[in-house]
Parts: sequence; structure tokens; C-alpha cells
Amino acid sequence: MLTLVSSGRIKRRLVRVFAALPGLFLLLHSPLDARPQKTVFRSQPVELETEFGRDQRPPAITFAPAWTFSEFHAPLAGDLAASGPALYAASQDGDVAALDPATGKLAWKTRLAEPPAAGPLATEERVFIATRSGHLIALGARDGSVAWSADLGGEPAAAPRLLGGRILLATIGGTLLAIEPRDGSVVARRTLPGRPVTSPEPAPRTILIGIEQGVLLALDAGDLRIRWRRDTGHPITSPPFFYHGRIYVAGGDRMLRCLRFKDGRRRWKARTGAIATARPIGLGPYLYLLCYDDDIYILRARSGHLATRIRLGHRLDANAAVDAEHLFVVPFTEATLVGLALPALQTVGQYALDLRGEWFTTSPLIAADKVALGYGRAEGRVVALAVSRAAPKTANAPGGT
Repeated sequence: MLTLVSSGRIKRRLVRVFAALPGLFLLLHSPLDARPQKTVFRSQPVELETEFGRDQRPPAITFAPAWTFSEFHAPLAGDLAASGPALYAASQDGDVAALDPATGKLAWKTRLAEPPAAGPLATEERVFIATRSGHLIALGARDGSVAWSADLGGEPAAAPRLLGGRILLATIGGTLLAIEPRDGSVVARRTLPGRPVTSPEPAPRTILIGIEQGVLLALDAGDLRIRWRRDTGHPITSPPFFYHGRIYVAGGDRMLRCLRFKDGRRRWKARTGAIATARPIGLGPYLYLLCYDDDIYILRARSGHLATRIRLGHRLDANAAVDAEHLFVVPFTEATLVGLALPALQTVGQYALDLRGEWFTTSPLIAADKVALGYGRAEGRVVALAVSRAAPKTANAPGGT
């Protein structure tokens, strides 16, 4: 009797096992496991984009110092600026210099009565400097003479931007100003609902600006009225970026958000390994995002799916420079300019500053077919590098003029 009961139990168990086999087979051979979704919520995608094949070998480039300017007595105040035939730099103690980007020859040098709060903004006729005491000073591009000075009513929160023919500048007190570049008159003013944390950024007939506590504003470019407001819920860490009809903004929660341009509603969000402070770059169907985890994330702009990511040696917090074939970046404290080939960002060249205790203190800037950068923690310097596919004829060290 006991034997019959045991045999019955065995038969029932065998029936259950055989009934479960089809489901087990489907689970083991599911196409979802064979081809994971391409998304930054996972690690590297199984199948990279065709154009990002790592076996491709783009031509190597070399950097050769063309000239170095070393007549500042304090570190540089923010990034360099270029317009027309001149390159401009300002020091933290108030010196502003205009240089020939091809030779490094000094065209003029002006001493301001007030220290700058950020780097210069340049047009063909004027050079604009926002000072810590809350003034915007316009200098003549030809000789550096003061053309006008405007009272901002507070300390500037970021460097001025020229958008739609007007200068846009926000103060830390929460005011956004639109200023006429010819005479310094204020043509529009808007009180913001908090302290701005990004510079004003352009979009079609719109100004985008990030406000503290994770607020993104879209304002009419004419009268600065608020078109819409989006609370992201997290601090905004990089300038909002308009590209192909959408807005991209990075947050303190290590997320890149894609928003509808029309009303700011979220389309998608993608996780990165660290915060991003540099301005995103859009090229073709891709977004390039520089992050503090030493990585550059290349995302599909439409979906946020990860195409690939590139690891560099130090965190990436400064804006990149882009030409037709390359991306130029300066990892923080690494004292190296890195040239990366587009679109896959293979490293094709490097330039080491090779000065003990120094590193580049500005974003790279392309001017007169050269890459210009600032360095110097005690005294500001500007170096311009010629980029070539041939071996350089000079030593890899800054020269003087």
C-alpha cells in the first residue's frame, strides 16, 4: 500500500515537472536576455552603435605651442573669449588684454577699477566685463577704452551672454536683465523666483535659465515674461541646452532630463554616474555629456539610450571645445588637454602642461585654428596650441612672447 502511494506521488511530481519545461525553455531562450535594452540604467550596451566601433583608428593629432602670454599678475577670471581678429582674457585683479590669436601679440591692455566676476564677453565692436561690485563695463574692441558702464543692481551670478542681439545677465539677487550693447540701457527686466544657478541659455524666441531648488524657467526673449516653469525636484547643475526641439538639463540626482520645449513636460530621464556641470553638446543624433565620474556619456538625443561612454583620467567639469573632427577637453587638475576624435571619442592626441603644481584653469577655446587655454594659480597665463597631424617641431612646453 505504501509503495502504491509513493508511486502516485512520484507520477504527480513528474507531471508537474514536464508541464513546467516549456516555460523554463522560453525563459532561458528569451530574446530580452539575448539582447538587453540599450539604456543608461544598465551598464554598457551589448551592441554598440556601428559608428562607435572601437576597432576604428582615426588619425592621430599633435599639439605644438604657438605662443604664450604671461603678463597677468593674478589668476584669470573665468574663460577666454574670441571675436573677429582678437582673443580676450581678464585677470582677477582687473586687467583685460586683447591678443592676436595667431601670434599672441598684445593689441591692448586695460586696467579696470573693479575686479571682474567672470570672464569677458566679446563682439566685433565691444568687450563686456561684469564686475563683482555689480557693474557691466563695455570696452572698445579696438583700444580697450571704456565705452559705458551700467549698474546691474547686484553681483552677477554668471558671465554675460549675447542672445538675440542683447546682453542677458542675471544677478545673485534674482534679477534677469536684458541690456542694449550699444549704450548699456536696460531694455527688459524680470524678477526671478529665486537665485539663478546657470547662465541664460538660448532657445527659439526663448531664454532658458536654471533657478535654485531645481526650477527651470522658459522666458519670452522679448519682454522676459515667464512662458512656463518646471520644478525638477533636484538642483540644476548644468546650463539647460536646447537641441532639435527639446531641452536637456542635468540635475544633482545624477539624472539628465529631456523636456518638451513647448511646455517643459518630461519626455525621459537618464541616469549617469555623477553630476554634470559642463554644457551638453549635440552632434547629429547624439548628446555628449561630460561628468564628474571622469566619463563622457554619448546618448541618443531622442530616447536617452546609451550609445557608449568614454573614461578619462579626472573629473570633467569645464566646457569642451568642438571642431569638425574633434572634441577637446581639459580634465580637472590633470594639466592635460585631450583631443578626442568624433563621433566615437577615441583619444587621438594629448598635450601635457608639464609645470609642477599647475593645471588648466579655463575651458579650451578654438581661435585662428588654434586651441587656446588659460592656466596659472598665482599668475594668469594664456597658451595657444597649433593642432596638426604631423609630428611637432617644437618641444612640448609653453613658450613665451
